[in-house]
Amino acid sequence: MVYDAEWLREAFVKHLSVFTNRRRTVFGRALDYTLFVSEGDHWRHTRRIVSPEFSSGKIKRMMPTIQDCILLFVSNLDKSNEKPIYFRRNCYALLLDIVSHTAFGLESDTQTNEDSQFTQNALRLVNNAEYKKTLKQKLITGLALILFIWAPTWVVRLAANSFNIALLDIEALGYLEQICEKVIANRKSGSPEPSFVQTLVDSLVEAPKGHPDTLVDTNGLLWSKQGLTSQGIVGNALVFLTAGFVTTSNTLLFAFYELAQHPHIQEQLYEEIMEIFHTDDITPEQINEAKLLEYCINETLRLYPIGFRFDRATTEDVTIRDIFVPKGTMVTAAPWTIHREPEIWEHPEDYDPYRFLPDRFTQKQNTAYMPFGIGNRACIGQRLAQLEMKMTLILTLKRFIVCTCEDTPERPIKFAPVPAITPEKKIMLRFVKR
Repeated sequence: MVYDAEWLREAFVKHLSVFTNRRRTVFGRALDYTLFVSEGDHWRHTRRIVSPEFSSGKIKRMMPTIQDCILLFVSNLDKSNEKPIYFRRNCYALLLDIVSHTAFGLESDTQTNEDSQFTQNALRLVNNAEYKKTLKQKLITGLALILFIWAPTWVVRLAANSFNIALLDIEALGYLEQICEKVIANRKSGSPEPSFVQTLVDSLVEAPKGHPDTLVDTNGLLWSKQGLTSQGIVGNALVFLTAGFVTTSNTLLFAFYELAQHPHIQEQLYEEIMEIFHTDDITPEQINEAKLLEYCINETLRLYPIGFRFDRATTEDVTIRDIFVPKGTMVTAAPWTIHREPEIWEHPEDYDPYRFLPDRFTQKQNTAYMPFGIGNRACIGQRLAQLEMKMTLILTLKRFIVCTCEDTPERPIKFAPVPAITPEKKIMLRFVKR
């Protein structure tokens, strides 16, 4: 575990060719062919295909769809009649709705039916506490975790693909794979619509074993340098779905929670919003003007980074700042700890968006700030995630004051022992009409 931000920057940015691989992970089935899991040339090839979908131009074209989803979210808040609500559910439903529309071009009922099959399987896939597991499911997850820690990769993959023993719920994965396959089939046979999945479908290649364009990656999986295989398309679509709703919805939850705990900052943010955003039709230029909005998101991500740790494995021997790191070493960064280092951040446990003002934000802090990871394997969707959060705050705070209630947990929040940063207790909030 490394806590030196300057050393990490030099390792993961200046020596990025050495630190290209994450911790080797086997999820099973199509998820093993994704940008998140793949290594080396297979990863570089997949990134070249996927990354254009997160360009400024593509994200701008998503804004009307995102806006429509948020307006439905706001309408649901209005129906709460200013009573305390379990706000996390609203955040999950919103982000699932956005991902369904932008990634798949699908109409979803995630915001109108919290018991929808789509919602339940998405939560089940990522082992979310919102989905109550049976004893059998808990035992399977426990066995999969033991295999993940102790067994060779081929055993973990065999257990997942042949016996449905995997870290992720295989039944939920199968349901969502079927959804993806139907969408892909429709995109192949019908008129193409602009979406993340359509871009993947456009790159579809058949890569049978023995074909001259077929390669085998370091995980023993087949891939083609001409495009993505069918497994690659389904897997990357699923990653967009799961990564796109879990992390962003959690950050959004914490953003509203902190504003409820700090009403004076919320009021200052409201004044900025009303000064810049005169209608609900939001433009990128307006968002760039909203500096306090940016600082509030930044401070939320400092306190609650997307992941409390991230790993990189060396592909060759390297020496960084007189420290020799042999090939195959797993280097783990700890942004959760780095973001709370008192020598870097004044009063690190406080929620203070103004610490990101240009005359206060130091170079040392800039080096230490890594909520989405750093280097060439940082979160590819971070600009989209930030846009979704900003638009949600704008359209919500224009209409409501977010307030704590008797059941709102006090700061500092205690967290559940799960990979994503997730509160231990329910965060209850009230939304009072302005």
